[in-house]
Amino acid sequence: MFKSVHMNAKLRQNHRLARKALKTAGTLAFKPESSAKWVDISRSWKGTVLVQIDHDNVKNVTPEMICWWFKNLSRSTTWNGKDFSGPEIPLYHLWHHRDHIAVTPLTNGRNGAVNHGFLEGADSRIEERFNETHFHVHTRMHTTVLNNEEFTFHIMIAGIPFGHITHLYAQEEDGCSFYAETEMGCRIPVIGWLINWLLMPFIYNKKTAEHWVRHNIEETGRTEDILPVIYENRQQYEA
Repeated sequence: MFKSVHMNAKLRQNHRLARKALKTAGTLAFKPESSAKWVDISRSWKGTVLVQIDHDNVKNVTPEMICWWFKNLSRSTTWNGKDFSGPEIPLYHLWHHRDHIAVTPLTNGRNGAVNHGFLEGADSRIEERFNETHFHVHTRMHTTVLNNEEFTFHIMIAGIPFGHITHLYAQEEDGCSFYAETEMGCRIPVIGWLINWLLMPFIYNKKTAEHWVRHNIEETGRTEDILPVIYENRQQYEA
C-alpha cells in the first residue's frame, strides 16, 4: 500500500512537471481528432478489430528523429519548456502528460543491444491509463521492426501475440507523414476465431477503439511540440 501511494505521488508529480514544461513552451493544447486526415474502425469476419489512422503530418521532424524517439522513450529529460535546467521528466510523460504512465524495457535487443525504450527483437511494457475513460493498458510488447520507415510491435498476452500496432512514417516537405494502425485479435486457428467473437468485445471493442483513436492523435500530434528540441540536445543520452 505504501509503495503504491509513493508511486502515485511520483507519477502525479511527473505529470505536473510535464504539463508545466509544455505550458511554458506554449504547446499545452493537444491536436483535435479532426486533425487526422483519415480514420477507420472495422471488424473482420474472423472477429479481429482493425483501427487505422492517417495522421496530420508531424511538422519539423525526420524519419530518423522518429526512430530515435521510439528507441529512447524510456529515458528522461531536464527540458522545462525553455531550456534544460529543469528537474528530470520522463520523455513518455511529455509525450502525453495526462495518460502515460511508463515504458519499461524488459529485455535487450539482438546481439545484446541495450534497450532504452523499444528495440528490434526486444520486449517492453507499456502502461497508460486514459484518464477520462479509465481504460488501463498494462501490456508486454515485442518489437519486430524499428527503423527509419516503420515501427511495429506485437501485443503479447500470456506469451501469445494478440494483435499488433504498426507505425509508418516518411519524409514530407513540412515534416513526416505518419500512419498508425492497431489490429486486435487472436490468430490461432479455430480457437482464435472463438476468442475473437466471444471475448474480444470485453477486451477491445468499438468504444475502446474510439478512445484509442483520440489518445493516439493526441500523442502523435504532441511529437512535433517536443521532439525537435529533445533531439537537438540528444548528446546527453549518447555521451
